[in-house]
Amino acid sequence: MKRIVSYIFLAGLLSIIYACRDESLNPVLQWEPAVHGFGVFDGIAFNGNANSRPQPYESDGAKNFPATGQDNAKIDFKIRWVSLDNKLTVNKIELYVNMTEDYTDPDGNPQTADLGSGTGKLVATISNVGANRAWNSFSITPKQVYDLYKDATVKYNKVTAVPVFNNPAHARPTGKWFDGNTDTFILKWRLYTTDGKVFKTWNQSSICGDVTAVSEANSNCQLAWSVK
Repeated sequence: MKRIVSYIFLAGLLSIIYACRDESLNPVLQWEPAVHGFGVFDGIAFNGNANSRPQPYESDGAKNFPATGQDNAKIDFKIRWVSLDNKLTVNKIELYVNMTEDYTDPDGNPQTADLGSGTGKLVATISNVGANRAWNSFSITPKQVYDLYKDATVKYNKVTAVPVFNNPAHARPTGKWFDGNTDTFILKWRLYTTDGKVFKTWNQSSICGDVTAVSEANSNCQLAWSVK
């Protein structure tokens, strides 16, 4: 009987404590709605096992800039935004391209110049964005990327800044600006929602490294390509 009375007393005490708790002081924040993106190389048919990731159309280097005729080339992409709980709507997608260049320093050490500081430069904006999970198509040309980085410089000798596209040690003729031995490009995106939120970074394991089977909820954070 005493045990039953003790349980009743404890239950009553807990109910009083929780009834008086100020939720605004709770250190555990409530989850807020979010959106993520899924970008792919367009024009590559799915031909793999649906339970295997990544798929051909989302693999880095699935398409590349050509070694010649770059002034008339392009790569086609598709991207869609995804809201799992349908609480947010994306009304603008910004697309950024980061360019890196590999080179050898005066000491003979391999180096990589990050011309876009990791973030990249804005190459295109999709304003007429489709609905949740609807594909949005766009293209990126070598000329667009060249225009973004034509004024970039690198201190190849650690002292003097030299224009990347006017480097005597690395010829880059008009119409053939990029080199498959040195240049890499990374496409990233930012998602803008109708309520003013901006999403530009995501969890590296659950979003960027999505390993789930192919579905309407798939995600990634970037696509990379080079010159071949």
